[in-house]
Amino acid sequence: MQTHKRALRRPRGQMSKINRLLPFTTAPLYHALQLMATGDAARFHMPGHKGEPVFTTYADLFAIDFTETYGTGNLYLGEGPIRDAEVAAACYFEAGDCFFLTGGSTQGVLAMLATAAGAGGSVLLDRGCHKSVCAACALLDLTPYFFSSELIEPFAVPGALDIAEAERQLIAHPEIRAVMLTSPTYYGVRRDIPAFADLCAAYGKKLLVDAAHGAHFPAVGLPTPIAEGADLAVLSIHKTLPCLGQGAVLLMGDRIDRRGLRENTALFGTSSPSYPILSSIDLARAYVEGPGHIAYLRAATACEDLRRFVDARTRFSALGTGDFPDLDPCRLTVSTAGTDMTGQALSDALWSEFGVACEMADERNAVFILTCSDSGSSLRRLRRALRKLSRRAQKGEVPHPAAPFPPAERVLSVRQAHFSHHGRVPVETAAGMVCARPVTPYPPGIPLLWPGEKITDSHIELLQERWYNKIDDIYVVITD
Repeated sequence: MQTHKRALRRPRGQMSKINRLLPFTTAPLYHALQLMATGDAARFHMPGHKGEPVFTTYADLFAIDFTETYGTGNLYLGEGPIRDAEVAAACYFEAGDCFFLTGGSTQGVLAMLATAAGAGGSVLLDRGCHKSVCAACALLDLTPYFFSSELIEPFAVPGALDIAEAERQLIAHPEIRAVMLTSPTYYGVRRDIPAFADLCAAYGKKLLVDAAHGAHFPAVGLPTPIAEGADLAVLSIHKTLPCLGQGAVLLMGDRIDRRGLRENTALFGTSSPSYPILSSIDLARAYVEGPGHIAYLRAATACEDLRRFVDARTRFSALGTGDFPDLDPCRLTVSTAGTDMTGQALSDALWSEFGVACEMADERNAVFILTCSDSGSSLRRLRRALRKLSRRAQKGEVPHPAAPFPPAERVLSVRQAHFSHHGRVPVETAAGMVCARPVTPYPPGIPLLWPGEKITDSHIELLQERWYNKIDDIYVVITD
């Protein structure tokens, strides 16, 4: 023990001696991550740095892990170098202001809804929104109304949102205070934010955008949601830019109470924000404002080349602008529809046989994130793997257009259902019961059923037949 203490007093730069005294096996998580980091894998998933040292001077995280003290600034007071970094980010993202977050986009979603809708308010939501919105409804006692999108076939992924349906909901429910949508989606689909901004302006509502997957847009010449007219938008910097996990920013337009928004970021954030995460947000912005701009343009070109390759040289198909005009130029969605291979089987084979890790997969698709950190060798490995696995895949029937998930009747508020007496029941016996927890059987955490909604036989049938990660039971409200 004395030897260990003496080692800890050694000057910085001699941490390797501590590692020899602390075998990896005593820190199982660290050991597992080290094995992953030193393995030979092509990583097409978040975080955007892909494990590459984009910032060579940013290696010693412990050395810059500070707290609120002299010279560091205070995140929630908006002062010091943190504030300077936020102002620089606001300029880059063309926003009225920018607040740094260390709780990911989830923290931003909660703060946005608290600011725009308030406790007990009503909101109009894209039905494909993230489960963090469901959590906000439970915590803030919000009443959700929904509008939906058409599906892009044969990918069966959500496409354009129905703006006419959104307008009908605003007319039917004038108490709605804000509209929230997701753009881009997990599959790279961009929504018509200017049209929704005009709609919200006409009805006096705030427009909120979950743009968690779009932090890289300015680097490839695309506007942020605020530049397109949204009032609030959250971007996960860590998802597509070289930033540490949990790093995100909350952007605001001119019609938002700046002080109230800052207070709500504190309400839903840790009182001990990580300074390494905060500084990595700042570094990521500085990088894409400088040399990273070219690197992301290269990533976009590589993604388009891969789309053409998949369509021309494999039995698979890539979601492209011919399928939907507005796509994330750095997101590759490969569909196995029309073959005997599922998207999940493709993902498993890519990893087990070729060491290629995708971001996510579902019944028909595998999704890959391209960033500044993808090397030429990783891209070539992905190309070879897709070609070889395509040769193995047999031609199958093109699936019928996917039926949308049936609408659900709300019988309890989200808050009532979430905090009710509840229990788990086998999914096949849940018909007629009330959902108590969001049912999210597939990435990217989009609830098919929300707390407070009545479960029907149609819901159970689709849950059992369509989604690959099988649901055995569901949390339901227990009424004694």
